[in-house]
Amino acid sequence: MRALLLDYTERRLRLDNRVAEPPEGEVYLRVLECGICGTDRDLAAFDFGAPPASESALILGHEAVAMVERSTHSRFRAGDYVVPSVRRACSGSCASCSAGRRDLCLTGDYRERGIVGLHGYCAEWAVDRAEDLFPVPTSLVDVAVLVEPMSVVEKAYAQAARLHLGETRSVVILGAGAVGILAAWAGLQRGWQVTVVSQEPENSLRGCLLRSAGVTFLNRLPGMVADIVIEACGSAPLASAAIGCLRPLGVMIVLGARNEVVRLPFLDLIVGNRILAGSVNAAPDDFRRAIATLGATEPSWLAAMIERRPLDRAVESITSPGGDAIKVVHRLH
Repeated sequence: MRALLLDYTERRLRLDNRVAEPPEGEVYLRVLECGICGTDRDLAAFDFGAPPASESALILGHEAVAMVERSTHSRFRAGDYVVPSVRRACSGSCASCSAGRRDLCLTGDYRERGIVGLHGYCAEWAVDRAEDLFPVPTSLVDVAVLVEPMSVVEKAYAQAARLHLGETRSVVILGAGAVGILAAWAGLQRGWQVTVVSQEPENSLRGCLLRSAGVTFLNRLPGMVADIVIEACGSAPLASAAIGCLRPLGVMIVLGARNEVVRLPFLDLIVGNRILAGSVNAAPDDFRRAIATLGATEPSWLAAMIERRPLDRAVESITSPGGDAIKVVHRLH
């Protein structure tokens, strides 16, 4: 089968044919599409990640939609459409993993498909356990590749809801990448006032798409206030500055900021009862909410986010991103 391989011996990314024993599983999948994100680019730069034990290469890809080719589990049958989860429980079976919350793993000994310790989905075929798959309706297949990033958004909002003690009326989102835009759609569905702050020009594809939905799109922070701030831009300094946007009792959820040293306004956090929290990965309920949220989102907004390319261009998509595409997706079948 063809697969996008990150070779840790040769320190290079390549598209190649591969014959390998699949991971243990009950459902044999024909992978239809696989999305590319910043995590894949960081992996290709060898910033983090690891291949499966005793192997020298990792198949990338953790945002996928697939069709069931065959299944030994009664939950799925041939022809069903599914989206796989990413993280697998730690070997120590910590309290979180044992409770079905691998996203909250306490040991750090988890594995993640296409990221650390397990092959991903940028390959023509894959195998999974039924419990790691989420069914998607036929009506959502064209945008189902967005389920995984939307699940990250849903977890962030669920976490903010638990932490925020006041009434949520508004959200400021830092960054107009795929996660930032999906966070905007999810915020609109909750009836909130949504503002996205990003460096793109107002007449860019992202700015126009957001404004067409009723989202305020700005290039700067000053003068804004919000009950929730979602950091989805990868900038720790901007996240630090955005704490000043929080109303009393406000909550900031950090999703993508890099490991940078910044100054934090501790007095503002203390006096305003404000909360700064991190979030990563997603729980099963977050995947289910993501599917529901996408199903209720204007289809034209979602379609405008996606640029589809053949698998032959996968290396280019990661090493030379460029262009205006919000979410690059590769077809595998």
